[in-house]
Amino acid sequence: MTATMTSAAQGQGPRRAESAIRRRSVRAIKVYWPVSRQTLATLAEGEVAVLHEDESLAGLFRALEASPELGDFGLYTDVFEVGVGAEGFTAAPGSTPALGAVGSRSLSPTLTFTTYLDTAVADDEVSRVLARIVAAHPWEVPVVELSAPLELVSRA
Repeated sequence: MTATMTSAAQGQGPRRAESAIRRRSVRAIKVYWPVSRQTLATLAEGEVAVLHEDESLAGLFRALEASPELGDFGLYTDVFEVGVGAEGFTAAPGSTPALGAVGSRSLSPTLTFTTYLDTAVADDEVSRVLARIVAAHPWEVPVVELSAPLELVSRA
């Protein structure tokens, strides 16, 4: 809760600040993307420019930029969030891992990119957006999530 005091309200105690909100139905797209340890460490230190300096991310950014319907927040476009983390896996027989070896457990420094797509976007366009992301992904089996519809809340 936010409390504000104005000169007219003085003597009446704190007044609750109310503001109108806008609710919008969207789907989240979350992409898990491997990066170097150096990129992960640099980003964790707050150096966000590394996202555009790391060549391994260029394909993802091209896929996102080719999809103008992603991250549309009206006054802001191309909106996305990045989380720092790790991805664990065991490469099964028949796989060709880019990291690690078949049968062994591996950990990869990973960034999680989240962006949003309005639910009004046609299913065939959603599939094209996802295909661009999957085609750019360096893993043999990319991890890309498409959420069920959810609501984003913003100021009206």
